[in-house]
Amino acid sequence: MKATSEPWLGAILDHHKRIERLITEVRNANNPQDRRWGVRELAQLLTAHSMAEEAVLYPDISEYESKTHAVMAYEEHSMTKIQLAKLEKLDPMSEEFQEKLGHIEGALQQHMYQEEGTWLPALCDKLPPDEKSRMSERFMEEFDHYQSGAKLQIDETHSSTTHADWGSSSGHALQAMPHDGRPGAPDGVNTQGDWGASDGSDAGAPYPNPHTGKSDAERKDFANTLMGHGGQSTMGYHGSGQLGDQELKSGGNTNSGSKGD
Repeated sequence: MKATSEPWLGAILDHHKRIERLITEVRNANNPQDRRWGVRELAQLLTAHSMAEEAVLYPDISEYESKTHAVMAYEEHSMTKIQLAKLEKLDPMSEEFQEKLGHIEGALQQHMYQEEGTWLPALCDKLPPDEKSRMSERFMEEFDHYQSGAKLQIDETHSSTTHADWGSSSGHALQAMPHDGRPGAPDGVNTQGDWGASDGSDAGAPYPNPHTGKSDAERKDFANTLMGHGGQSTMGYHGSGQLGDQELKSGGNTNSGSKGD
């Protein structure tokens, strides 16, 4: 009844119902992939929901309802996040996975029962009207912020190829570190074949990896092709009044061309 006239409370109840549905879907999924993605979606929803509550709702619970309840709520959120992280590491088809999921479900049910049964109704009765309006706006703002970012990340990851396919048949150019035999991150710019080239992105060479034990000859070769002090350019610069090895025109603009016709 209270939720029908309080948008912030209605949003929280809706989240609770969605959380319960996702847990049921994860439990009933009959293959590892669906269970893994179900856990990811559950974690994403719980993160967005809990961050919104912690930023907007629980400070008001502490101020208007009960400091003890607010502290309990923060602690229960933290423990649930830890257990969800452990759940993601388990074999989704194992008995241990089902047991851990059951423990998480029980903790969430207890937490939601406390919120819906006493904490939120009491807060609703004590909040000033202007604070209710502010809470509704801020709660959804916080939730949407975390929800949209996490949803985008999950969707992109779900539709992408596996890490093992990265750089093979996927067509993504990898930035390879020279001479170490290991691929770098995809960036669409430099490749191992560009090393030492005279064109492309800043001579086409990626920064060297300082931890791969390069020989003195390799370091010398690198210094000959790059500036040698962190930059990726072959142009010399010697300070004011100079353009590379050439002096600037006498009395001319220090940023203009060098001496000569």
